Amino acid sequence: MENQDRKRLLIIDAALKRFAHYGLAKTTMTEIAKDIAFSKALLYYYFPDKLSLYVSVIEHLMHQISRDLVKSVEKTSSAAEGILMLVQKRQAFIQKYYKLIEYTKMMGPELPDELQDKFTRARAFELKIITGLLNKGNASGEFSVADLNFTTEIFVEAISGIHFNILNRSKIIYPDKEQFKLIFLKEKRFTEIFLAGLKQTNRS
Repeated sequence: MENQDRKRLLIIDAALKRFAHYGLAKTTMTEIAKDIAFSKALLYYYFPDKLSLYVSVIEHLMHQISRDLVKSVEKTSSAAEGILMLVQKRQAFIQKYYKLIEYTKMMGPELPDELQDKFTRARAFELKIITGLLNKGNASGEFSVADLNFTTEIFVEAISGIHFNILNRSKIIYPDKEQFKLIFLKEKRFTEIFLAGLKQTNRS
């Protein structure tokens, strides 16, 4: 790895730790530079502002999560098990990096283009994984799904709705451990009901 690439990665890793623990608003470029014994000038050489660093952190994190998710899903023995694994990994990711991701909600409805692009790609990747698992279930006789893409969209939107509904009802920004536990239990139960419905269709 080139020295410049190594320094850039060190900055991203340090920023990820800060953003995940304190959130973006409460983290300064000075603190990040101090954590890795870099000068502020060097930090700004690689990233002209905090937003550009945040975008790079999001991109780096999504690459890590994508690789981990693919490996975990590949180890499952059935399509249903793979989808349940995805839900579990998804929730663990949200819980661990909630302060990092939640900042995007504070930006309002109009995200910067560079951020919108990262989240659009992440959603497309998630949809692709789930569609692939449903297709795998069709091929094995585990499921009988007529419209894979539409079914995938319904599933992802419903899972996301559970998360946001609980938080909006509680009128909170940062959920505690018990609320995360409730979110995951409801998402897991919904997934089980959803998958059972696909299997029921196969038996009819």
